[in-house]
Amino acid sequence: MKIDIVQDAKDHTYTLAVKIDQFKTLRDYEVIHNLINAISLDFDLDPEISMEDLKKIVADAKAEEALEVTCDIGPDGIDIEY
Repeated sequence: MKIDIVQDAKDHTYTLAVKIDQFKTLRDYEVIHNLINAISLDFDLDPEISMEDLKKIVADAKAEEALEVTCDIGPDGIDIEY
């Protein structure tokens, strides 16, 4: 699974980008979920995103024919878009 991670040192934020076609197995969802949780701890955030939430977001992105899912994590919280 290929995951693009960018850290913006100025804003102290992280952006994770994953192509939709990278979500093939349950393990792929677990990797992203665990990565979001780990980075969230850097900001003392309680990641409110469950595995089921992540699966629904990816399903919605596929339905909308989106190419990737992005997750921004920073002091203001977590934002997932497609």
